[in-house]
Amino acid sequence: MAIEIFFETAAPARIKRAAPLFKKAVRAALGTGRSRHTACLVFTGDPGIKKLNKRFLGRNRFTDVIAFNYPSPPGFKLPPVFGDIYVSLPQAVRQARAMRHSVLTELLILAVHGALHLAGMNDATAEMRRRMNLKTVAILKKLS
Repeated sequence: MAIEIFFETAAPARIKRAAPLFKKAVRAALGTGRSRHTACLVFTGDPGIKKLNKRFLGRNRFTDVIAFNYPSPPGFKLPPVFGDIYVSLPQAVRQARAMRHSVLTELLILAVHGALHLAGMNDATAEMRRRMNLKTVAILKKLS
């Protein structure tokens, strides 16, 4: 599976250099069976994530990550572009400070979380969120 990474907002060079790690994390979360498809990981700013949140989810506020699956065209199991994951870089910075870990760690957590949504996981209930968090931790442990 191809993972494309885009920066809609300024990012430190160390974050940009971590692109191979982000790709590996997203691939691990999406699993196998999508080798001919593409997912996009987009790092955006507060205005960008708020605009997406309002437009598509009806929430006029900042959030950390939003994932969009694309519908399959007729005759295909999966679309060529499987989905997009938008991560708010400023929100990740705030959350990293609050959680007392690095910004890179927080961005990896959010990238995996978004990819798990693309893969079909949901966090609508406390139990679903717990399972998703456990899966996120397991994926990140394998990367280190």
